[in-house]
Amino acid sequence: MCDEIPLQGGRMTQGVVRKGNFVLRPCCSNSAFVHDVLKWLDHKGVTALPKFVGLTDDGREITSFLEGSSPCNLGWFNDNQLFEAGKMIKHFHDNLYDFPGCAIGQTVCHNDLSPCNFMFKNEMPYAVFDWDAAGIGDPLNDVAYAVWLWLDIGNKTPYADHKNHSPADIGKKMKVILDAYESGKSQRNLLITKIYEQMRRVAKSFLSADHFEGSQWACECEIWLRKYQADIVPHFIM
Repeated sequence: MCDEIPLQGGRMTQGVVRKGNFVLRPCCSNSAFVHDVLKWLDHKGVTALPKFVGLTDDGREITSFLEGSSPCNLGWFNDNQLFEAGKMIKHFHDNLYDFPGCAIGQTVCHNDLSPCNFMFKNEMPYAVFDWDAAGIGDPLNDVAYAVWLWLDIGNKTPYADHKNHSPADIGKKMKVILDAYESGKSQRNLLITKIYEQMRRVAKSFLSADHFEGSQWACECEIWLRKYQADIVPHFIM
């Protein structure tokens, strides 16, 4: 289709294209739930995500196009970017606690809050896309995953030779995200445990998909965090 332009950047799902001011993407087994979530947030006036428009004749999802760019890989983000990401996650969770099916203490989690799924404009994150993995769950799971990926925890390369990328600085940057999310003492006390759970979940998921390199990466992240946990935790705990 000559008027459909394949989208690149971030970590795009295969088959995602732009057509004018809209994005078309293949539906998945979770799409009906995702569409309800997008419509729910739209009804509440939340604009930091694509707007669900409908379905094409051949069954593809139609959403509004988000201007900007997204990172192709994990990296090192400044405190302003981290704070904005934390605020956005909090805003989503606060508007989804009352989504149908959520029990007390639950919300709809995005479940893949990597910086690669955030759209940036003027070097600041302003929207989140790719909600295909969304589901009802513990909001701290979303926060833990986001902290891991936004800080690229366990990637030894950037920390090895740079004094500003020490475990202590990782802890300080964790505090930036948690402060933006308005996390209380109980959430902060559980955060490291939740990050380990996310690392093991991802390692298992990669392994089941025969992605051995990805599984090894997640395992090595856990090993790194366990090694430096004592140097990290004092900087974000209350």
